[in-house]
Amino acid sequence: MASDLLPRESYDNLLSVRTGLGKSDAVRDILAAASTKGVLSLAGGIPASETFPVVAIAEAMDRVMSRSATMALQYAPTEGVRAMREILAQRASETGASVDPHRVLVTSGSQQGLDMIAQVLLDSGDVVALDDPSYLGAVQVFRRAGARLLAIPSDRDGLRTDILAERLRSGISCKIVYVVPHYHNPTGAVLHMNRRRHLADLASQYGFVIVEDDPYADLGFDGERLPSVDVSSDRVVRLMSLSKSLCPGFRTAGLVAPAPLIRELTAAKQCSDLQTNTWAQYVLAELLSNAEFLPRHLRKLREIYSAKSESFCNLTRKMLPWLDFENPRGGLFLWSAISDPRVDATDLYETALSKGVAFVPGSPFCVERDGSHQLRISYSSLDDIQSREALARMGEAFETVLESR
Repeated sequence: MASDLLPRESYDNLLSVRTGLGKSDAVRDILAAASTKGVLSLAGGIPASETFPVVAIAEAMDRVMSRSATMALQYAPTEGVRAMREILAQRASETGASVDPHRVLVTSGSQQGLDMIAQVLLDSGDVVALDDPSYLGAVQVFRRAGARLLAIPSDRDGLRTDILAERLRSGISCKIVYVVPHYHNPTGAVLHMNRRRHLADLASQYGFVIVEDDPYADLGFDGERLPSVDVSSDRVVRLMSLSKSLCPGFRTAGLVAPAPLIRELTAAKQCSDLQTNTWAQYVLAELLSNAEFLPRHLRKLREIYSAKSESFCNLTRKMLPWLDFENPRGGLFLWSAISDPRVDATDLYETALSKGVAFVPGSPFCVERDGSHQLRISYSSLDDIQSREALARMGEAFETVLESR
């Protein structure tokens, strides 16, 4: 009881060096904003609740309880339940190179996979190359591992592999190149097929590992999906999230890695949480064992998000003419820029939050690039009425900031 009264400073001398390296409140603030009463959140990539296959999940749960209750409620291997690993291996093989289930590790969300990769591959001072801007959760993990971040510019076709090649030729050595190949978070870019092949060639030439984080690939509005980089390289670790395509509550994802890395990644997971939720694995394996379910479900998702995106973009252009952006081709986000140089994204964020609407300023995503006038908006979770109100509040916030100048 008495220890609860000690000031925070009493513990500072006990903290490890790495504790402060990746410190960021951005992810915490995004999740907090989404659940704060009265706040309309355009911040997190929160899936639309109407996309959750509630009936199908409930039926799968009933089947698991009637057929496999004892095993589903028991501990499971660190690598994952065999049926779940087989499902993930099949899914990976459909979207990339052929995968054996022994190269699959079931993780507690893709974020755990990122953390384990950093633990296994990175020492302090090692270099990780990544898009600038990049997914802030990855930036946080790599910084916490003590890595030096090599910021590579990107455009709508993804990471500029030609610039990466120049940096590597200059003598820079990196262990990991991190990419989000489909509907990049935050920019919405899709890594061009030629760049995928070029990246694979560079991995072979320079010996780095490609970490392919791909949670949005199923959310392309046109239904097309480019193959994983692993069709051209055996130096790829794939992170396969189910949070956006099914639902995030199960916190169950897949990691596919070269065979020599799986043993070490499994050991890292064992130290972290022993295993991923057994119950969730049984339910998801049961759900996905129906070959007709996922294609039908994904068609529904694409229809919903495509319609949401079109409606939201039209509304945003009408209500916030000071915001510049390209219509997304898939995924859940608008990466946009404030056209008025007098208004900073952080000031706008603080004022908007006071008016009951949240988004994410661009700076936490940026490594070297100036993100002070960028912001990421998610259109996924609000309905049309809520979106209109959220944008109205953003407009009020913009005018308030302008008046204060």
